[in-house]
Amino acid sequence: MNDHPDQILHSNEAVSFDENERQINRAAQLKKMVPVLTLVALLSLILYPILSSRESSFTLAIDRLEQRDEKAKLIKPSYVDIDRNNNPVNISAESAYREENEHTDYYFTHLVAQMSLSAGEAIEIFANNGSLNTGTQIMELGGEITITSETGFLLRATQAQFMIAEKVASGKNGVTGIAPFGHFSANNFNTNVEEEIITLTGNVKINFDPNKPLDIFEENETGNPEGKVN
Repeated sequence: MNDHPDQILHSNEAVSFDENERQINRAAQLKKMVPVLTLVALLSLILYPILSSRESSFTLAIDRLEQRDEKAKLIKPSYVDIDRNNNPVNISAESAYREENEHTDYYFTHLVAQMSLSAGEAIEIFANNGSLNTGTQIMELGGEITITSETGFLLRATQAQFMIAEKVASGKNGVTGIAPFGHFSANNFNTNVEEEIITLTGNVKINFDPNKPLDIFEENETGNPEGKVN
């Protein structure tokens, strides 16, 4: 025997007409509110990540910062300028920084420099590290250095200075390379790529290409210094 009252039967009380109408109206209102509540919940899911991220955002305009680290590293920077002959100069790197904001020396890693001679031939320079003075347009290069030109020069060194305006490369820590006349190596070098002049000193070795004969021996007899090729 069930001692508990039947809840279903117990609820079958008489309901007035007004109460029944109010329940029907509430049900109709709930049906209308379900799509609205669903839309509000969806918007909340979309906007929450955006609104919450604003609290931890930072200023990207560096010039507007009250304080900044002058040694902040630049990732994949590029330097664009022209030389004294109005030829384009494009230098890019993996990273760069400068010691102080007013300094003109930038220190690079994995530098790539592209420029051209007065006649239009291209020059390309690769270096593991180095610096560029944007005022004097002089690069100090280190690590593995490669300098190539469309005129037929290829130089490899571990230390070099390159003067962008004059297109002159020099170094005192050894060099090997290829020139229009053949292969060479030396302890020190000075190369004017624009004028196609190479001056080598210290343990100079030159292998001339027989397919590209030059009149250097005749020039040496008239006083051209040994180790200098024009």
